[in-house]
Amino acid sequence: MEISEAIDKVLNAKKELEAAWDGNPLPSFVLDNHLKILRCNASATELFQTSFFHLLGKDFVELFWKEEIQEEIRNSLVRRSEKSSFPVILSRLEGSFQLLSQLISEDRRVVYIVNLDTIRVPENREEEVRLKLALESGQSGVWDFSLRLGKAYFSPEYARMLGFEPERFPQNFSHWETLVHWEDREQIRSLFENYLNGSIDSHDLEIRMFTRSGKTIWVWSRGKVVERDENDLPVRVIGTHIDITERKKTEIRTEAVIKIGQKSSLMESEDNILLLALRYSLQLTESNWGVVRICRDGVLIRESGMYTMRDQSNSVFVPIDSTTTLPHIIRELPLKFNLKDNESIELTLYNKRTEYESIDFKEVELLGTELVHIIIRKRTEDLLLASEWNLQSIVECSPNGILILVDGNIQFYNRSSEILLSQNKNQMRNKKVSEILGFLNGEDPFEFIQSLSNNGFAPDQNVVEKNIILSNGQKKWISFWAIEIIYNGEVSILVYLNDLSKAKDTETQLLQSEKLATIGQLAAGVAHEINNPMAFISSNLETMKRYHKQLATVMANVHSVLQKNHMDPAISKILTDWDRNDLSNVLLDTSDILEESIDGASRVVEIVRNIKSFAHVNKEESFVRCNLNEVINSAINISHHNIKYDSVVEFSFDKNLPEIFCHPQEIGQVVINLLVNAGHAIEEKKNHGLFPDTQGEKPGKIEIKTKCIYSENNQQFAEIKIKDNGIGIPEDIQSRIFDPFFSTKETGEGTGLGLSISMDIIRKHKGKIDLESVRCEGTTFSILLPTNLED
Repeated sequence: MEISEAIDKVLNAKKELEAAWDGNPLPSFVLDNHLKILRCNASATELFQTSFFHLLGKDFVELFWKEEIQEEIRNSLVRRSEKSSFPVILSRLEGSFQLLSQLISEDRRVVYIVNLDTIRVPENREEEVRLKLALESGQSGVWDFSLRLGKAYFSPEYARMLGFEPERFPQNFSHWETLVHWEDREQIRSLFENYLNGSIDSHDLEIRMFTRSGKTIWVWSRGKVVERDENDLPVRVIGTHIDITERKKTEIRTEAVIKIGQKSSLMESEDNILLLALRYSLQLTESNWGVVRICRDGVLIRESGMYTMRDQSNSVFVPIDSTTTLPHIIRELPLKFNLKDNESIELTLYNKRTEYESIDFKEVELLGTELVHIIIRKRTEDLLLASEWNLQSIVECSPNGILILVDGNIQFYNRSSEILLSQNKNQMRNKKVSEILGFLNGEDPFEFIQSLSNNGFAPDQNVVEKNIILSNGQKKWISFWAIEIIYNGEVSILVYLNDLSKAKDTETQLLQSEKLATIGQLAAGVAHEINNPMAFISSNLETMKRYHKQLATVMANVHSVLQKNHMDPAISKILTDWDRNDLSNVLLDTSDILEESIDGASRVVEIVRNIKSFAHVNKEESFVRCNLNEVINSAINISHHNIKYDSVVEFSFDKNLPEIFCHPQEIGQVVINLLVNAGHAIEEKKNHGLFPDTQGEKPGKIEIKTKCIYSENNQQFAEIKIKDNGIGIPEDIQSRIFDPFFSTKETGEGTGLGLSISMDIIRKHKGKIDLESVRCEGTTFSILLPTNLED
């Protein structure tokens, strides 16, 4: 019984709710997440003059709003919070409406429609005063707000300004607020809050408002407090609105021209300038989206587009890309502007809320005309700049240094001159040339350049080579050529500088190479001469070893016999002499001495053979096939005296390494250079005390490895790796170690040619040499040599 009563109560409650829903005078709807109508009441069917079954399942947005703003409203409804209220413009129905929305579940929303035309404020005794004000204002629309009561009055001229018939314009604040442009609505609300709290007593500003047709106009709003309460707080504000749309659009167009001109002068791209013009065109006409095209001979060259979207309380202009979905075209405004005979700018605007008007065409056409002038001017300036840039690029890219001097002061210089004269970037302007460089003989540089410029015009007639000293103390060989010119209206001297240091270095390197070749030939001759005496010395030592062995055997037998007859005085004397001279140990030492001598002689023969092999001059300059491991082994033997005191050499040779096609002597020279450098690096680290004490007298370690590797395209290479644990190479000079005559050693301790020559040799063999070095940890050189160079 209790359950039955409960069911009856629920059913009765349901009937009451349904009756309340159907009896609600406000048109009411229940919508799903896609804004489809799930239910509506009787007031809703009366509003749309149709049946419940016709409304069921319809898209609420398409039912209520005009097509041009449906997408905008749809997004706005979906983004709204649980409770929200916003005005309705461009409705398919006659009148002004306010929309109230509330979420009732995760997938349900109830929407109420308030007809603002039915909300009216009764007239009062002040009507005559207001009417008088309205008449006195002429073309101005007069408004009168009662701040505390929320009442409002709008003059007939005000209603006409917004496209309403005066008798049908609702005299209330709620309706008026719906006509304020959504971007300015927060500003208006803040304004009246300031009136209410007494922080202001007047205002003067420009805002946008919607007319009844949905068109946007600019109004100049002025107002003043005319009545206060006993607490001196405002209770009534009267003001005027004047339509300033024409003036405001002119201001926007003027701003657009200024901004576009600024973009042009700032070297902005032509596409960005066109997009900026399109943005202002959208703003002037309040279009939804637009496209600007460049056409030449009727063919589209390029195209850019932009559309508007709401971002909270502002409009945002977003470029159109391939992912943008645009609404179908409702109305459009196409314009065309000629750039030149065969080229034009086509500007098309789409989907204004209302029909495009003559003022839209006029303002955009004026903006487009200015745009054409700016584009033509920009292109002309770009051509001039390009021409100037080309000339400057030629000068800047010249390998020669170029200076222009006026009275000894540097007025122009290119990047090569900065590098050549070791100057920081942009530091030479207006400096005297004598501050930048000098001559070792004390001659004044400017006087020398002046005399040089008077010698003739042909470069081969007045080119002079000079050894100069720079401001940082560096010395260089430079060739000078100078001529008088007119620069910026002044008599000036143009100076060409050519760095001869590398050429001079090359000359020195050639001389050094000749010396090395001569030394090599001398070493080969000396090695040949040493070979002959070493041959019989080695032979004689082997014979002496054999004789000593025989003699030692006999002497041992003699000593044994003498000891058995030691009682004989003569024999006793011999034994005494034997012991005194320690002949037994002498025989043993002599054997060891002969072994060491034979080993030493063998090493001398091996070193002589390696020197002779390394110094051999191949007159035909042809490559031969050789065993790379044997070449490296010879190089190790030759350089052993440079590294044996501080270093241990460990090597791991690939026994299956194929023979390579090369100059064995040159490859050996590279290995020797690297081994000697490794020895010096280890010695320097040891002298600085950077090795741990536990590493003993020979803390250095040099590892030499060979192996066969393959590149990505399956080309075969022989790899040589020489790794040491020496002092390492500072990172800031690693890029210079292969330069000729660059050396980190003290003056007189090296030529600085070793690594440069090594690099040239490896390049000659179509190989590659790489460096990895960490300061105080060591250095690794990797050499790759192609095994199929013969092919």
